[in-house]
Amino acid sequence: MMKRAFTLIELLVVIAIIAILAAILFPVFAQAKLAAKKTQTLSNFKQSGTSVQIYIADYDDTFPLAMRFSGAAWVPNSLAAVPAGWTTSASRNVDPRLSEEKVMVMNAIQPYMKNTELYQGAGLPDYSYGVAQAPGMPGPAKIHMAYNGMLHAYSATAVANVSRAPLFSGTSWKQNLIGLAISSPTLDCFGASCRFNPTALPSESGLYGGGQYGYVWWGLGSNTSTWQYGRGMVFTHTDSSAKVINLNAPLWPNYAENVNSNPWSAFDPAYPDRGDAYWMTDCVQPGGTKPGIFYPGYYRPDSDFNYDNTECDFGGG
Repeated sequence: MMKRAFTLIELLVVIAIIAILAAILFPVFAQAKLAAKKTQTLSNFKQSGTSVQIYIADYDDTFPLAMRFSGAAWVPNSLAAVPAGWTTSASRNVDPRLSEEKVMVMNAIQPYMKNTELYQGAGLPDYSYGVAQAPGMPGPAKIHMAYNGMLHAYSATAVANVSRAPLFSGTSWKQNLIGLAISSPTLDCFGASCRFNPTALPSESGLYGGGQYGYVWWGLGSNTSTWQYGRGMVFTHTDSSAKVINLNAPLWPNYAENVNSNPWSAFDPAYPDRGDAYWMTDCVQPGGTKPGIFYPGYYRPDSDFNYDNTECDFGGG
């Protein structure tokens, strides 16, 4: 009895069917993989927000510090080692720098977390400055989380909209920074007293001369982008809820009057395909008038996310 084999045409048909199925299923698999990474990052951000809530309960209803205090000045654009003391870079493993960096939020909430892995963005590449590890210290954390510096030592009960005001957000670089954290945006204060003030500067002076805030969205990592999961960035709100918020804006010099839904009114035209932040919208106190004291509108703790467009600077003045 002769055994029947597949003909060439039959084999080609089978191969064509497999190719069609692969073309259909591969994007589905990629979307499922992205969704899993996004879900893990949301869980990380949610747990970090819960840790801040516990911290607040232990510290008289006050949010953690966004930066270190050195000598007579707060240092808004300074990277803090996480965990504190893990690296010998800039004498971070010895006092006074060691003690200064222990109070920064990412270190201050560790007793309530006991897990620095919660700071990372799942599936994102790592970026390292190549700094040396201190002998006998634990290794560095991977950090894809920026603290809202407008909350520095601020009263939790003074937040106007706890379900919308950002507590943490993804950094604006699509990476995990190895062992170093920064708050963004952050206040720019000189004296010992440093608090967000709705109608005035937080202190008499600052490192940047204006005494308002220092922008730190640029210059870190090597892949700046607000589009980290699809076209979205992960946010934790001050009530500890976490959400991926899609961010869209036109390319500069065009801009959108969108502060109630997006920190940035314009993206960088040099990188049209990655949602690279270009202009952060500044706003005066809700109900106030320009000119006035500007702070990053989306991050103001007194925001009710119902700004009138006349209260903000979207890039057009």
